[in-house]
Amino acid sequence: MLMHRIKKLYALLPPLLSRDLRERYAGSAFGIFWTFLQPVLFILLYWLVFSQVLKIRIRVDTGDMPFLPFLLSGILPWFAIQDGLIRGTSSLLEKRHVIKKVMFPAELFPLSSVLSAFIHHSIGLVLFLIGFFIWKGAISATQIAFIAMLMCIQILIVSGLSLFLSSLSVYVRDVIQVLGVALQVVFYTSTILYPLNAVPGKLKYIVLLNPMTALAEAYHKTILYDSFPDYKGFLYLIVVMIASVTAGIFVFRKLKKGFADVL
Repeated sequence: MLMHRIKKLYALLPPLLSRDLRERYAGSAFGIFWTFLQPVLFILLYWLVFSQVLKIRIRVDTGDMPFLPFLLSGILPWFAIQDGLIRGTSSLLEKRHVIKKVMFPAELFPLSSVLSAFIHHSIGLVLFLIGFFIWKGAISATQIAFIAMLMCIQILIVSGLSLFLSSLSVYVRDVIQVLGVALQVVFYTSTILYPLNAVPGKLKYIVLLNPMTALAEAYHKTILYDSFPDYKGFLYLIVVMIASVTAGIFVFRKLKKGFADVL
């Protein structure tokens, strides 16, 4: 029974994902351009403030690291996380007409939104990686393996959270508004914009509790320094991944029975 359901989900997900990607650019001749423009403007703004005005330098054992690659190695994965969570959380409400009328696996809507966001934003990440490794003049198989592993962990965490939050949003519509504020808190209390050694001692524990800090630090060490992620942070990510997927599946299955009535 379980295997049959998994096969059904696997068969339905690709066409739904393809449709979601097409809908991103529907009705606009320059859809892809406008979608990339906002992240580029944010990157330029952060680079201007932190690199040119505050003149932050990223200090490591081998010397200073330019701020721009440090920023891009953390913020590009964040764009996929943020977009995936927002779109995934609101996906059931946006597809209410389908859920109310058709017997369709509702969990595919948040999952396809997460994957669509990841595919879309991974284009920028891949371009950055190509440019950075050409500039650096070296790349190792270990880096590629760990980057791929971190991407998989990221997708699973966001998928679990999207299942959890999307099912709650059906009953409590304020979840979407709260999520917007929570994402800003997570962003600014993580080490995407600044190195961990720049955080004052009293605040470091708060920053380290943020799962995005563990993910950003893992991306920084793997991409920029060709180093293994800190094992404590990596284990923390694994725990967060298991917890988010487990909670997401459990809560979604409990609440989905009433979706059609509430929507």
